Amino acid sequence: MSVGDLLVNRPYPILKMENKDTQYGRAVLCILSNKGGGLIEVYLPRPIEVTDDEILEFNSRWRKYLTLLFKGRRGRAFDIEFE
Repeated sequence: MSVGDLLVNRPYPILKMENKDTQYGRAVLCILSNKGGGLIEVYLPRPIEVTDDEILEFNSRWRKYLTLLFKGRRGRAFDIEFE
């Protein structure tokens, strides 16, 4: 799913992150929780970089207090916040 397909201004809890090599280069894959109980896989835009150490630290947490919030678009770019 594309970040642009997420609902605007709805917080999605991040359950897991990983760096992936794609045909477009390295990108961060986020596994998000959906209110209906399902999971959503979203690649973050390439300008957003998270180190392997930061991902390892986040994934090892028992409680994860980070959400992704899609605020819409700014021109052609996605407006994303982390809370």
